[in-house]
Amino acid sequence: MNKENIWERNFTLLYCSKLVKVTADRLAFNSILWFLILDGKGAIGTALLIAVTFLPQAIIAPFISPLMKTNTLKFWMLSADLTRALLMLIVPVCYFNGFTPLWFIISLMMIHSATGASYDPASISLIPKIVKENVIQKANATIVSSVEIVNLSAVIVSGVLIVMIGAAQTMLITLPLYIISAGLVLLIKYKASEVNTKTNELKPRNTYLSKLRRGFTLVRHHKILFPLTIYCIFLNLGSAPWEALSAIYISEDLDGNSITHSILRVATAAGAFLMGFILTKVKVNRYGLLFVTAGIIEGTAFFITGMNSLLLLVVIAAFVLGATVSANNVPEHTIIQTSVADEDQPQVFAVIGLISYIMIPVGAILSGYAASAIGAGKVIAIGGIVEIIAGVAILVLTKLRKAKRSDLILAKDESIKI
Repeated sequence: MNKENIWERNFTLLYCSKLVKVTADRLAFNSILWFLILDGKGAIGTALLIAVTFLPQAIIAPFISPLMKTNTLKFWMLSADLTRALLMLIVPVCYFNGFTPLWFIISLMMIHSATGASYDPASISLIPKIVKENVIQKANATIVSSVEIVNLSAVIVSGVLIVMIGAAQTMLITLPLYIISAGLVLLIKYKASEVNTKTNELKPRNTYLSKLRRGFTLVRHHKILFPLTIYCIFLNLGSAPWEALSAIYISEDLDGNSITHSILRVATAAGAFLMGFILTKVKVNRYGLLFVTAGIIEGTAFFITGMNSLLLLVVIAAFVLGATVSANNVPEHTIIQTSVADEDQPQVFAVIGLISYIMIPVGAILSGYAASAIGAGKVIAIGGIVEIIAGVAILVLTKLRKAKRSDLILAKDESIKI
């Protein structure tokens, strides 16, 4: 048997469930977005939709994750899929009956976002339980790269479906997709680690509040995760201008249109897929060094993009940005899965996710005001500088760059004693 093989039954089921779910999520978001536009909800409706897509998931995750146990990860994923399926049934049914006030749609999408607070930490924490330790990186890279391609494909498909059959009708297609994803999750079989179970019985960390505090305490005192989390803050702050201003930059500085935007998205997806594919083949030893280096390269790409309004350079930069997405996500996931005890992984993912998501809307608001004063391109370039300076500081001032796989395993043993 090939020891590097990840395509055993349980991982294949998780992989398929994840891709089906991502397809459903993208179809759901795009159909709701165009539903609001076509229903006359205007800029306020779309702005609120984008806000509730990010914030509820980030804020609620740390408060849900303490309830997760190693043997209940499937339950949380299953409940998230079924809840989203129900929501995507309610909206079109209400539309066909003439009831679609903005507050109602936004409230349902807040619940839709909140379910991600359970699915994402649970699904990532499940990977070490269903693959061998030596292929965790490969499993993460496979999922991350595939998700980027599926995201891009789903955007194109959703656009065609919305034009052909309508936004409300497209929502109904997501219903069977979520149910299929839930069914695949239900078929996954795994066993909780006996070592961690015994450890948990010996330590008084079974109350909800103790688990809630433990997630933040672990991140704060973990010698590898703490500097990684600090850099996550600057990564999201630095990338927020591109997220918020890319369409404006393309329109005003590049004299481009939606086709130009699509070209950049294709380049980004291609870069993410290629880097993900490389990480399935190349064994990394210093995940922290890869994570920070990718952030510095991303910052450099932002700087070049913002300071040079040449389409070819921007396309190349978009490709590099995609590559850094995989080069950031794969080591981040692998570091947490390798250096944190099984029962603590959902809380740690949720805490770091909270910090990551919160900085995106904060950075987007700041960049919006700054762009009105100095222009979108310069703000994007400043975001890149933030990532570069913070990355260099993390490399120089912390030991994250030196952390090897053996250090992660040692940190896992130490984290149990915290």
